[in-house]
Amino acid sequence: MSHSHMLIEALAAPAVLRSEAARWQREASAIRSQVAARPTTVLVGRGSSGNVCSFVSYLFALKTGRQPIEFRPWLTTQELPQSDWSDSVAYAFSFSGNSTDVAASAEWLRERGALVVAVTEAETPEAHLLKPAHHVMRLGCGRELAVPATKSVIAQLFTGAALAGYDVELAAKQTADCMVQIAAEGVAGQLATFLEGARTVTWLARGPSFGGALDAALKMQESVGIPAFGYSTAEFLHGPIAAASPEDRVIFFSAADELMESKQAVAAALLARGVPFLTLGRDETPEAQLPLPFPDARWARTALLAYIAQLTCAELAMRYGINPDEHPSLRKVTKTR
Repeated sequence: MSHSHMLIEALAAPAVLRSEAARWQREASAIRSQVAARPTTVLVGRGSSGNVCSFVSYLFALKTGRQPIEFRPWLTTQELPQSDWSDSVAYAFSFSGNSTDVAASAEWLRERGALVVAVTEAETPEAHLLKPAHHVMRLGCGRELAVPATKSVIAQLFTGAALAGYDVELAAKQTADCMVQIAAEGVAGQLATFLEGARTVTWLARGPSFGGALDAALKMQESVGIPAFGYSTAEFLHGPIAAASPEDRVIFFSAADELMESKQAVAAALLARGVPFLTLGRDETPEAQLPLPFPDARWARTALLAYIAQLTCAELAMRYGINPDEHPSLRKVTKTR
């Protein structure tokens, strides 16, 4: 059976990290020096790019002490009071550069004084997002044919980190090595066996990795058609856990080295409800049922969660006899406004 485009493109992520990280670092440094006088960070994205924005919001907050604005494109369709965004840098994430509401948001923000940075693979001047952009940071990950975004998500996670002021070169090399090891050890197959037949799947993580949990759920929805959810481990206790049953599966992702009280509380509650769960963590983490190699930089571990979810969804799709590359209700470029 031939491999899906989704699997082939996901497996290309380590090569993208190794070939592009130095350029990302260099270009991000140049952009950061030009936007340093603007204290407000605005993040715009939809779908996987929106999940990347959730991840990046944590990184900017950790660097600056200020929570970025995750912009809601719907606002640009409303009659709003006059506003001044001249203290803002708007980072607009879109792989294709043709997500209409992301481009419209970038244009709306620019008209009100924001400086716009486009993070995209688009190169043609006709791409909607390139028109309002003051600066363009290209992902350099190449074409994606599958509807589910894979290597482009990994590239966006690292470009976002570079723009937030993190050193991505060493982290990219270490993460690429971890990805190769994870693929070689068949981690996705083990996880797919655990998830096979689940009624729903919930992915839990905290901090920057919350964005990875959101994207893992999205991948499962769009590639395998399984109802899936991504939550902060702490947020899960505020209601969603009440819906979990033995027919469901829960994945914990422990990106940090220390134990987390919220995770222990969730684990106890799931055990009481008879809900099967599995913990992904680093080799040295005692509670990790599926230990993983991790890069040193904690933020970079989110990319491993995204990568593992991509490979696992491709594997599950193969087992279920589903073509994960396309869906009758989905397109690679989603046009909403």
